[in-house]
Amino acid sequence: MTTSPNLSLTYIASSQAQKEVTHNAALNDLDFLAKTSVIDTTIATPPASPNTGDAYIIAASPTGAWTGFANCVAGYYGGWSIKTPVAGWTAWTRGGNRVLYYTGSAWALLTTPKIDGTVVWNPGAIATSAGMTSSALTVTGAALGDLAIVAAPYDLQGVQATAYVNAANSAVIRLTNLTGSSVTLASGTWRVRVIKA
Repeated sequence: MTTSPNLSLTYIASSQAQKEVTHNAALNDLDFLAKTSVIDTTIATPPASPNTGDAYIIAASPTGAWTGFANCVAGYYGGWSIKTPVAGWTAWTRGGNRVLYYTGSAWALLTTPKIDGTVVWNPGAIATSAGMTSSALTVTGAALGDLAIVAAPYDLQGVQATAYVNAANSAVIRLTNLTGSSVTLASGTWRVRVIKA
């Protein structure tokens, strides 16, 4: 029998007897693959008493019914249905509350792309109602329109700190003193994180 290209669902063959068996197996596969929500990603041995509909990403060095299926997705419907993932598949991990995606060779945490840059800066005295901007710091991969946040190396004593991408691969830090009095800040290593839009 042939299968579908993405989820490997078994097609019903012409003149096949007991078509409902193939059809229901495909529905079960869809049930755990269409919105994949796995219980665990760290076990390599099938649970002794799984519930119908339980799904797992099989860990390295699997045993028992999972032997030879590391990184595959297993769903239980009176028996194990095991599917080999394709690059781009995603799965919600119930225990970890995270979304994983399949790279084509491993499952990885799905995160927003972010890049960091640092600069050593000595802002010095900032008068009340005044502000200052750092020199540009290199953040390779940053582009206009990306979101930027700043982490100060110490207590800012009420001074507001923001960051923004000012050009390709570059960001600056802006300090604004609205405290009502002059504030002096020391030298330190400032970090800017750029989150790709």
